[in-house]
Amino acid sequence: MESGSLSADVEQRILAAARKEFEAKGYSGARMQAIADEAEISKASLHYYFRSKDGIFQKIFEEAFSEYVAIIGKLTVETPDWENQVREFTSVLFDFIRCGRILFLVREINRDPELITKTLEKKKKSEQVAYFERLQATGKITNTDPRLLFIFLNSLCSFPVINRVMFQKALRLSQKEYDQLMSDYAKSVCDFFIQAIRKQDK
Repeated sequence: MESGSLSADVEQRILAAARKEFEAKGYSGARMQAIADEAEISKASLHYYFRSKDGIFQKIFEEAFSEYVAIIGKLTVETPDWENQVREFTSVLFDFIRCGRILFLVREINRDPELITKTLEKKKKSEQVAYFERLQATGKITNTDPRLLFIFLNSLCSFPVINRVMFQKALRLSQKEYDQLMSDYAKSVCDFFIQAIRKQDK
């Protein structure tokens, strides 16, 4: 195997190990030795690829945040069938949330808001809020504050994942039963959300 291929393979193993460590323990709890052990390399080799904990954390955080931003961006381009667009967006968003990366982002942004301050400062207004404003302007949805609509949709998708253990216990469900309940959750959220905001013909 060529050294370039070997280096790329090792780096991917490191990133996979770091993602697992940071997502499970957060920045404060993550350890470089644990990342090296998971990647099956020495700690010295880990520092060869990433000189510091901050450096590898930044890489993992930016990857996760970029993925989230790309998903959110799907709700900014107008299409004739806005309802189907909201359904597709919600399905993709919920899949992303269920994989666990949203918990990592929420925890780290609350720990250090500066992680996303520069990114958000570049935009005068949330593109998703503007999207709902345009739907309102064309008379397709109700005049509910568009900022709340964005919060509602994200919250409906996030809460059952963030509070999985509480809901699972309260509903007396096994892990398998709860997973089954969540399998059609995105569709149910869309049905509820669209029905709530759709402008009804008088």
